[in-house]
Amino acid sequence: MEDTSRQQKSQNNKAPYSNNTSPTSPFGKKSLDSIVGRAIKIKTASNEEVEGLVYTYDRTTNCIVIDYSNSTSNANTTAQTGRNLSFRIIKISHIKEIVSLGEGISSNRKDYLPINQVQVDHLKSRESEALKGFQSQVSKIGVGVTKEGQDIFNALSKTLPCRWSKDTIVVMDEILIAPPYGVENCKANATSSALLARVKKVVSVAWKQWQFNVVSCSYL
Repeated sequence: MEDTSRQQKSQNNKAPYSNNTSPTSPFGKKSLDSIVGRAIKIKTASNEEVEGLVYTYDRTTNCIVIDYSNSTSNANTTAQTGRNLSFRIIKISHIKEIVSLGEGISSNRKDYLPINQVQVDHLKSRESEALKGFQSQVSKIGVGVTKEGQDIFNALSKTLPCRWSKDTIVVMDEILIAPPYGVENCKANATSSALLARVKKVVSVAWKQWQFNVVSCSYL
C-alpha cells in the first residue's frame, strides 16, 4: 500500500503539457504564476531536461524563466566561470512535461534582487544620445576624399573642432584646407593668423609622419 501511495503521489506531481492545452495546465487548475519559486524539472519538446527554481512566468511572451544555478548539470560551469546565477528562458509551447520537485513554495524561495521598473523615458534618452554620438562619428568621415585627407582631418580633430564641407576640411569655421591637404592648401583670413599657424604645424607633422611610414614600408 505504501509503494502504491508513493507511486500515485509521483504521478500527481507530473504534469504533461502539449501545444493544445492552456498555459495553466502543467499544474492542473493552478496558474503558472503560482509555481514561482518552486523547484521543478522541465522536459522540453526536444527531450532536454532543465531542473531549477521558477524565477518568473511572463504572460506577455508566454515564457517561463528557470534559475538553474544550483542544478547538477550547471554545477561545473558555475564553478569554472564564478557566476552565482544562471537562467534559462523557455517558451511554454516548447515544454512537453513539468515535474514538481518541491513540496512547498516557501521552502524553495530564493532572495533575488528586486527588479526595478523600466524607465521608458530614460531608455529613449539613452537611445537619442547614442544616435547623436553615432551621427557625430559618421560626420567625421569624408566622402570621396583621399586617405591623406582623412588622416589630416583625424589629426586636427583630436584638438580642434573640425567638419567636412564636401572635400574641404573646415577648422573652427575659420580655416579651410582644400585637396591635396598640404600646408600650402591651408587658407584663412588675417584675423585667424595664430590659428592658421597652429593648423599648419599639425598638417606639416601629419605629412612628415605619413611620408616616414611610406619610406619605412618600402624597405620591408
